[in-house]
Amino acid sequence: MPFFLTFWFCISTFNIISPLGADEVIYVQVGDNVELQLSGRCDSYYVHWFFGRENGLELADMSYVGRKHVKHDDVWKDKLSLSDKPSLIIKNIEENNFGTFVCKSFDSEFHIHACCFIFSALVSMEETSPVIPGDSLTLSCNVETHRKPSVFWINPMGQREYPEIAETRHNGEWACVVEDNGKESRFKLPVSVVDFSSTSEHLFTSTNFPLTVPFLITPNAFVQQIPTKIKSVQWFFIPQTSSDRQSIFSISPKNEPQVENPRGLNYENFTKGGNFSLYRKLSSVDDRGNYTCSITFTNGFTISRTVLVEVLQIIPSPGTDLISGQPLNLSCSTGGPLGPDVQVIWFPPKTSSLAKDELRSGHLMIPRVGTEDSGSWRCELRRSGATLTSAVITLKIEPILTVWMMVTICAAAVILILLLLFLTCLSFFFYQRKMRHLRHRLCKCET
Repeated sequence: MPFFLTFWFCISTFNIISPLGADEVIYVQVGDNVELQLSGRCDSYYVHWFFGRENGLELADMSYVGRKHVKHDDVWKDKLSLSDKPSLIIKNIEENNFGTFVCKSFDSEFHIHACCFIFSALVSMEETSPVIPGDSLTLSCNVETHRKPSVFWINPMGQREYPEIAETRHNGEWACVVEDNGKESRFKLPVSVVDFSSTSEHLFTSTNFPLTVPFLITPNAFVQQIPTKIKSVQWFFIPQTSSDRQSIFSISPKNEPQVENPRGLNYENFTKGGNFSLYRKLSSVDDRGNYTCSITFTNGFTISRTVLVEVLQIIPSPGTDLISGQPLNLSCSTGGPLGPDVQVIWFPPKTSSLAKDELRSGHLMIPRVGTEDSGSWRCELRRSGATLTSAVITLKIEPILTVWMMVTICAAAVILILLLLFLTCLSFFFYQRKMRHLRHRLCKCET
């Protein structure tokens, strides 16, 4: 439980110190550093600081000749220092630093000036342990003082609020505001309401990379309570090309884990790390769409998070195996329109004639490819200079006449010549046979 101190500041120009001056209340959180500054009349050649009362325990003194001395006993060790203003600086304030601080200063005419700082109030706040949405949320900020300051709470959105039921929007840093005499002092208090972490709800990947759809629960202190606080967990998928919602998993931490689903996705043991993410070794274009993780707690309250997954793919037309001189179309796309702040950048092979060009279109048209265009072509998606994802393909471009093509052509020519010779011989054979048959018939007629 952290504690907070209030400093009651008073100044008197009399030799007898009295707390009846014009009061200024300063609220400071335990562990902070406080600087007790003197008025102009206290800024003299000789300054002494006492604790408890005038001429009580001397904490520090300084003089115009450069002397600076502070006390280093167990209570004040490494806590006190003096500035040239002059002022007394107290570091890492603790409860045993409560009391009255008296300053006595002497000017060149040995006139005595005195001022006092009284630590007169205690402010305490209780930190709440992680709560699940729908449970009661209690914020406590108590001020122990004879004064009557106004105390209220400011939520993480900067609005005055005192919640009774925890909601995910309550997660974050709250402020206890103590208002006294028109002045406000704020003390921060972190509030932990179980929710999905603030990871991006828009995921970019490509067909060259694994698929990881992130669903993480915070805070970490809640992870150990997952088996007792969570009733069920469900994952859903809506494809980019359809509005039909498909169920991926539906499980309970108390039941046996479900076997791998038809989409080939898996999840880890989320009871250890609060990780409800989905995984697959390699992404595909069929993974494009919206993934939703829905967690229902034992109190009936449900939280959900949806992540849009965009999968980048390079489509070559007519293909990746080409012959020099062929036209080529390259398309780098996620299957849908990109945001206005997302850029497409191509990186051809270093040997390509396009290597020095700035290629910033989702579609490339190359009228005639050459062997120098062979190799890896990379397409990147960038936003504000940062790479979102990238995809790579490898083109294989052969010259117009390769050795194998020459061999093939020669072999075809030889086969054609042999075929022609065979047909010629066959034709001559039939011609000779026909002539012999004709002469035989003529001879019979003469007899």
